[in-house]
Amino acid sequence: MEAVLFAASQPLRASDISDMCGLSPDAVRRELKRLEKEYDERDSAVMMAKIGQRYSLQLRPEYNHYAMPFAEQEISADVLKTASIIAYNQPILQSELAKMLGSNVYEKVKVLRQMGLVTGKHVGQTLLLSTTREFSEKFGLGTKKEDIKEWMRSKQKQ
Repeated sequence: MEAVLFAASQPLRASDISDMCGLSPDAVRRELKRLEKEYDERDSAVMMAKIGQRYSLQLRPEYNHYAMPFAEQEISADVLKTASIIAYNQPILQSELAKMLGSNVYEKVKVLRQMGLVTGKHVGQTLLLSTTREFSEKFGLGTKKEDIKEWMRSKQKQ
């Protein structure tokens, strides 16, 4: 089960893990709790993260600075900045975002939408932008807008 979580490119439901490992969902949940406790007790750099109803193995935030030099940047800094502004202010009109960041924001939003991190709903001539579940999963955040805002506020204080 641990190998499945390690190899997964995205968080998995207990039922997904159950299917892959041939265990009951209840057994998977028990094992997930045991693994979480084990990682916590030995103060491992790895932690079990629960995002909505999905689970993943993640690096503890205090170890990120060790891993960052080895990690490939999947999202450019300017696209990441756009994503963070959308996440913090969601829902936000794309036209308002363009006033804040300039007209090149349309290409950045297109990239975020293609990656499945942002969704847009047509409102008149513009889009009303919000983050997706995939955004929360990718960054290990809760799925509620308030969770995302609180996490971002906590990062500003650091």
